[in-house]
Amino acid sequence: MNYTRSTPRRHLRLGVVGCGWAGQQAVQAANLVPRTTVLAVADMDEERRTHTVETHKVERTYRDYRELLADGDIDAVYLATNPQVRTPMAIDSFRAGKHTLVQKPHALRAADIRRIEREAVKAGRVLQFCFFMRHFRNYRKLRQQLVEGAIGQIYHARVCVQHNEDMTHSDRDYWLYAYGRMGGALAQHASHELDLAWWCMGCPRPLWAFAARHSPYCKYGGAEGPAEDWLSGLVGFDGGRTIQVEATRMSHVNVGRVFQLFGKDGAVNGTAISRFHRGEYKTREVVKPVDRRRGSDLFFFYEIEDFAKAVAGEIEPDVNADDAYVFTKMLQALYASARRNRRVAIQV
Repeated sequence: MNYTRSTPRRHLRLGVVGCGWAGQQAVQAANLVPRTTVLAVADMDEERRTHTVETHKVERTYRDYRELLADGDIDAVYLATNPQVRTPMAIDSFRAGKHTLVQKPHALRAADIRRIEREAVKAGRVLQFCFFMRHFRNYRKLRQQLVEGAIGQIYHARVCVQHNEDMTHSDRDYWLYAYGRMGGALAQHASHELDLAWWCMGCPRPLWAFAARHSPYCKYGGAEGPAEDWLSGLVGFDGGRTIQVEATRMSHVNVGRVFQLFGKDGAVNGTAISRFHRGEYKTREVVKPVDRRRGSDLFFFYEIEDFAKAVAGEIEPDVNADDAYVFTKMLQALYASARRNRRVAIQV
């Protein structure tokens, strides 16, 4: 999808909506990316807003995000809010003429992605969805080598992301505890790696999902039921390919993170390409290109830099609306399968 770009200023002036963990990471990174500057932040929580402004020396602050959108000096908006409110905020952002980068989980429903996309097209502004791991330079280098056949045809991927965190319930952040609201172990903790595996496989078309879940720690008692503390799932794609995903919020063990891709001629473990040949493993690490710029080690540095490049018309936005739509379909299918205890077809 090609969008009409406005003529960018020397620095892309950003407004960040949401001063939680993701918002603060975005402010810190954007102020270190050479071509971006955070001009303003907005958050209804005064304590979080004040902390962000004082810590990162932000010039302007707003309680209501609509006041930030009305600021004519702001070129683009980074939405670091929860998925319950993100769709109307994105729509408002485009109607205010702002380029927009949308945090993950991108939306509650895939149909919301298309609503946001239509507004971006009407406004002639750039829309980019967050999956920051796609922008890490070592993973870009790895994906290019996979496209060139480094391990042959990829037929399976395995992702495991295990966390151990405080499960204290907060009414303000109920979406983190209500099942299917994109706040549980799958969407919050494993969606980056699930997307990364799908992207490295070439984004094949998903056909079905099968999943199971457990919620022994989440104490939410609302109508949706408690969010998953543990979800295990399998997604099937065209060509017989599959991705296995396992995610936890509390597991009492320190397994860490598993990211593996299996191909006909080799495999990937983390960022290392390996082959078993004549009784020996041959392993080669895909090394991150050297970047000595201050801040280049931050989570969102490259994603925000690439967003600025997309606004300038130098590259296409990644993740685009098509990928975000299909990925949200996958998440919805995994959640539906775990709820119904049966395989769910994915229509895209």
